[in-house]
Amino acid sequence: MAVIVYGTHVFTKLAGYFGPREECPVCHRVYKKGYVKITRWAHLEYIPLFPYKKTYFKMCPVCGMGVELKNKEAKPEMAVADDGYRQDFEAYAKHVLAKKPTGLLATDNSYEFWIKDLMTGEEIRVESDITKDRVKQIKKSRGYKKVPIVNA
Repeated sequence: MAVIVYGTHVFTKLAGYFGPREECPVCHRVYKKGYVKITRWAHLEYIPLFPYKKTYFKMCPVCGMGVELKNKEAKPEMAVADDGYRQDFEAYAKHVLAKKPTGLLATDNSYEFWIKDLMTGEEIRVESDITKDRVKQIKKSRGYKKVPIVNA
């Protein structure tokens, strides 16, 4: 008897920062919105076969709050003429070693997630007291290729 493994997998990729600068209603920072392309693939035996759904997520680059858009809605928004304002960010996580847990079932929630605005040099702490798994979730949801972990 053979077992066939099938299902879906989600791939995310940061498409870029587009549109006019807007104030985020949550964190009140003024930046262009980031667009994350979300592609859902059907797979067989863990081999991606074909994409069956593509959507975009328009979000604040600092706090990550936003809205999901259909492909038809996102393409015109991303095609708007550039206003000349360049925006670039670097994401990283800090591991605060002073908070190392003790005990058999202790959870290491001594990570902090940071965003650095490369144009102004400003560093913004997004989340603190989180686990390494949460750092990976943030990385995937924002479409980053890698998020380095530095010791603080």
